[in-house]
Amino acid sequence: MILSGKPVKEDYLSKLFKLRDTLKRTPKLKIITDNSEDSEIYRRSLLRYAKKLSVDIVEDDEEADGIISLGKSEINIPFDKDIEGISPYHLGLLSYGKPMFLPPTPYASVKILEYYGFKLEGKVCTVVGRSVRVGKPLALLILMLNGTPIITHSKTTNLREILRRSDYVFLAANIGEHFGKEYFSEDSVIVDISTVYRDGKLVGDAKFDELKDSVKGITPVPGGVGAITPLVLFENLFKSVQRRTLSP
Repeated sequence: MILSGKPVKEDYLSKLFKLRDTLKRTPKLKIITDNSEDSEIYRRSLLRYAKKLSVDIVEDDEEADGIISLGKSEINIPFDKDIEGISPYHLGLLSYGKPMFLPPTPYASVKILEYYGFKLEGKVCTVVGRSVRVGKPLALLILMLNGTPIITHSKTTNLREILRRSDYVFLAANIGEHFGKEYFSEDSVIVDISTVYRDGKLVGDAKFDELKDSVKGITPVPGGVGAITPLVLFENLFKSVQRRTLSP
């Protein structure tokens, strides 16, 4: 099964339109960027969704309901406007199972599985990669959803055996077309989170063409998790507006 992000995106977007209609005022988003090529591509994507969802783009921190920092920009964002949800404060809340804002890429990874009927509860879920943006918050999210997370990384031994025994595998190492048939069983479900440019083409960590007919499920790159990730930011933004509207 090819776990395409397109129908998930369309379903999610329809729910966001409904949530947007419940808001009492226009949401305001500030985007900070390091001006790298990847950040600029993502910024343009956010601007398209902002227009579609009737969100105003602003420059003032005080005016913004949510702030997103793209790329390597280092900035202190107020916790109640940090809609990416991966600061120490937000990861602390997630570790207690009480997140204010769900981290976009991890949540998109879980959402695509659930859309296709793959529940995390009781399943062994192995994450390849331990970054603060994806790997660590994803493991906490899996735990919150009653899955059994295993975090692996470049120093992990017996990686093949671990992956072959896992129900779900989340690839977030950003090493590009590394994982082939030898790492998985026919019952494996693979969520490929990585995006790597290889020979002018965007690819993930999985050898997609080799695996697509030999595992139970796999997300494509592009067209998988990345199609859903920006929408999580807008859900977080709308929740921020709700919180701020209700505040005295």
